[in-house]
Amino acid sequence: MTTIVDVTTLSIVLNGYFEDSSFITGAQPTNDDFEVFNALPQAPSADKYPHLARWYKTIANTEAPTKCEHPACGCEVIKSSNEPEPEQEDEDEDDDEDFDLFGSDDDGSEAEEIRAKIVADYKARKAQKGPLPAAKTTVVYHVKPWDIDTDLDELETKIRAIQMDGLVWGQVAKRTPVAFGIRHLEIYNVVEDEKVSVDDIVELIEGFEDHVQSVDIALMSKV
Repeated sequence: MTTIVDVTTLSIVLNGYFEDSSFITGAQPTNDDFEVFNALPQAPSADKYPHLARWYKTIANTEAPTKCEHPACGCEVIKSSNEPEPEQEDEDEDDDEDFDLFGSDDDGSEAEEIRAKIVADYKARKAQKGPLPAAKTTVVYHVKPWDIDTDLDELETKIRAIQMDGLVWGQVAKRTPVAFGIRHLEIYNVVEDEKVSVDDIVELIEGFEDHVQSVDIALMSKV
């Protein structure tokens, strides 16, 4: 049976694997590393797959007994003596095409065990880390009233009544002098970026037309 893996999936799995590992097995490059290296059609993107790119660069600059036939590299790598010569690939071939990661079953079960170990370790580490925390932003609003007679306490109550999933208002609000006895209301909240639009909150505050002249975003800071 032949193991077929698309390039994108393989890159994601390997990048996760090399986040905590320097090489496929052990603390030094082995033939396992070169087998996986030769299976990659080109150097991975350092922006998308930084850990895989680091490993790839290390292997590409590692000397070994026999000459590497990888098109993207002039390094020397270890290859088994019974490994079949790779077929010439069309240069215009799609990089995302599925390919045979470790060859056929004629090459033995060792390559399959390597692949299974990489995938299993990656899934185990991912499960231990759990889901990533939600991205959040602290937002400070400067709410300018119409005049000195505007009741800022009432305005604050109205603003805090704005509630939605992913929105938490801060406990403290300030009354900051502007000019001619007028004070603006400085109030802040923490929002989950995927759930709450800051523009929507500004629009809701400006909807209190009897109290609010304008709303400015004084500060936005990632939590």
